[in-house]
Amino acid sequence: MQVAEITTKFGFLKPTKATVLAVSEGKEDIKKLNNSLVEISKYLGEKFTVSTKVRHGDPIEEILAEALEHSYDLVIVGGGRDQIGLLHPKVGSTTGKLARKLHTHFLVVRNSPEQFQKVLFCTGADAPASETMKLGGKWISKTPAQIGLLHVIQSKGSVSEADGPPPAQSQDLLIEKSTKQLRGAGVTGVIEPRIRHGMVVEEVLNELSEGKYELLVVGSHYQPGQDRWQGTLLDDITDQLLNRSNCSVMII
Repeated sequence: MQVAEITTKFGFLKPTKATVLAVSEGKEDIKKLNNSLVEISKYLGEKFTVSTKVRHGDPIEEILAEALEHSYDLVIVGGGRDQIGLLHPKVGSTTGKLARKLHTHFLVVRNSPEQFQKVLFCTGADAPASETMKLGGKWISKTPAQIGLLHVIQSKGSVSEADGPPPAQSQDLLIEKSTKQLRGAGVTGVIEPRIRHGMVVEEVLNELSEGKYELLVVGSHYQPGQDRWQGTLLDDITDQLLNRSNCSVMII
């Protein structure tokens, strides 16, 4: 039920259609899956137009096939970090593979709170960051959450000398732009800028731990016109964050 509960907390437009998918790997799990589908559908039916579906086979392949066939705006799974999801008893081990292969927005649910109080957005000077602010902000706007807006300035050992860390003025402009995008998306709560120095993955994880955030929102996936190497690097960073975070992670 974690996935269903967290789904109702976001500001999706009405009417939103929700498909509840279960993947069966054998006859022995059909009854349990069907019972779960009924329970979750009843819960989601108060806010969404709900349909259910059972697919048979490998969980990763079936989720990918379903997402490809029907062009969903968002795929949500529960699992990872000792969490057990509806789709598969070992769904946590599939989340990283799904994140790399899905070309739609993706949310992994972990330790879902009754209500989001703190959400961390990661920003940068690239196109995916703008999309992260606009779309992620829109979905979060219906919650009372305080927003942490994080920009990590990489340590000298992690970037070429020619690239260098951006000047303070550029950092301020980046934070200002991202804040405006979040406000434009409907976010009304407190937005707190956060600047950290070091390796991206480590600093994001440190901020999550110290700030006690319940949701991490990051941009990833290859974008048209984006350098392929940059896209691969983003996916690698996101994969590490997905594997090492204790909170829910939304990938835009």
